[in-house]
Amino acid sequence: MKNSMLRISASALGFVMLGHALAADSSAYREPDPKIIARVGSIASAFKAAPSKEKRRILVYGISFGPHRTTIRTAQQVFTLLGEKTGAFEAVVSEDIANFEADKLRQFDAVIFANTTGEVFCRPADKVQFKALSAEEKRRQDKIAARLVKNLDDYVRGGGGFMAIHSATDTLKNHKAYGDMIGAVFTQHPWGPKETVTIKVEDADHALVRGVFEKSEFKFNDEIYEFREPYDRECLHVILSVDPAKSDKPNRPLRRTDGDYPVAWTRSHGKGRVFYCSLGHAISTFENPTILEFWLRGIQFATGDINARTTSSGK
Repeated sequence: MKNSMLRISASALGFVMLGHALAADSSAYREPDPKIIARVGSIASAFKAAPSKEKRRILVYGISFGPHRTTIRTAQQVFTLLGEKTGAFEAVVSEDIANFEADKLRQFDAVIFANTTGEVFCRPADKVQFKALSAEEKRRQDKIAARLVKNLDDYVRGGGGFMAIHSATDTLKNHKAYGDMIGAVFTQHPWGPKETVTIKVEDADHALVRGVFEKSEFKFNDEIYEFREPYDRECLHVILSVDPAKSDKPNRPLRRTDGDYPVAWTRSHGKGRVFYCSLGHAISTFENPTILEFWLRGIQFATGDINARTTSSGK
């Protein structure tokens, strides 16, 4: 919306501006390997996107309040290239929390959390720097964060789209509304890139899967997550999951007793659409043609250009 303005005090505005300078230690955000980006561009050029009902704009948000800074810049460029090379959407890469004001969110067809981690609506978005703030300032920041989470939740419930990868489930864990929206909360990663897991395709006829994954299961190396509530198969549609019996021994004791280790799912959230995929820790994942095409379809599901099942997977 033109000429929209944030209704915050002058001191708050000054702090937000300072937050951009202190968003995090910029040296920790590793720049993408140009060779990988070149390969991604070539791979994406061969994809055929689903017809778009209108010109789509997507907000790509990548902030870390802790780890995973090594892949965020790569993720941002990869999602930008998926849009550019296929013509499916325009990616707006921004770390500006003003985009999560209600009027700003309406400018986007979907929001992507690209390996976000922790309290990404706080400024400075850095644990050490944030802990140095006064108690009063921390409380004020918590209120701002709660409001922005509500704005995002309302946006999706109202018909917006949300896509997220990997550590996005290790994000905003102090906000129940966010966990309910994305569908689960990270607890640990029992398998890492050094371990090989077998990933099952649970719904071969799913619109995000059909024609992308050639087999009913495949081997993969990445950091694999274990989740806690609100994760519940009754509330989402699991697309990919780990088969522990056919995977390497986990590098730490498993906590779940039901053997349920989902990797990707879709779900409805009010009138909106949510797609999550836990892959994306290993750099190699970002140049995997199958995963890239899967993500592209996930983005187009989030924008509403692909109609995909979100019905309950059951227990």
